[in-house]
Amino acid sequence: MPYTLPVSFDRFLEAISLSGKHEDTAESRRERLVSLLEKSFTILDTIPTGSIVRETALIGQADLDIIAVLHHGKHIKDKSPKQVLENVREALSGYTRMVKKNGQAVTLYYDSWPNVDIVPAGRVVNDDGTIKHYRIPDTTRGRWLQSRPRAHNKAMAGASARQRELVRMIKTWNHEHSELMQSYHIEVLVLSLPNVTQGWSFEVHYFFDHAVEMIDSPLHHPNGTPGQVDDYLDDETRTAVKDRLKRARDRTGAAQGTSDAEESIRLYRMVFGDKFPAYG
Repeated sequence: MPYTLPVSFDRFLEAISLSGKHEDTAESRRERLVSLLEKSFTILDTIPTGSIVRETALIGQADLDIIAVLHHGKHIKDKSPKQVLENVREALSGYTRMVKKNGQAVTLYYDSWPNVDIVPAGRVVNDDGTIKHYRIPDTTRGRWLQSRPRAHNKAMAGASARQRELVRMIKTWNHEHSELMQSYHIEVLVLSLPNVTQGWSFEVHYFFDHAVEMIDSPLHHPNGTPGQVDDYLDDETRTAVKDRLKRARDRTGAAQGTSDAEESIRLYRMVFGDKFPAYG
């Protein structure tokens, strides 16, 4: 067990970060699912996305996300988000056990990791035929969301390794404190802040300090992706998120303000949970 904060953070990252490459497994499952979906749908494109692709995955929590772009006229036109998602579920009903997740995807469970979230989508094109964005279902609110998954994948690919490590830590905090924030929201928050490198104690506090202020205003992707990143938060949930961010800010600030390593580590365990190593 560690006696210093730097060692604690190093071991914390080792404990939460998904190691190794998983492209082969992801690609084989993508190909299999496309072949199954093509029996019922005209698939225009598939886009692997999510935390595994963006290297922000946590051990034990990561699924493979695949956006399946459907022919609009055949499968989306005049249909509600719920109808489209149900049609995808029914097309795969004989394959394996499934549930809906977050009202946006159908999840397929495998005997071995990872499971796969399938998100149906439609294209929205500009006058010249180029893709403006994609529309993905939000059955919780009965509407279509704007998405540019390749643009966000590219933005995360351009992020530093340290920014991706920060995302993993903040996702762990979120998991420990009710999971009120979407992972995409956390990633965009990290991308929206300067990439400071002054030690993890400072950088984690810097994130929470700024996130408390940013949570009150609409958040948009720094690369200009359409849509509001945090519009899934209703007033009550936004208030609850802000309260949790404030507590994390105050605890990380107190950890920075003391020279007592044991106390600092105790405070960070309150923020991140048991995966942050204890003092000793």
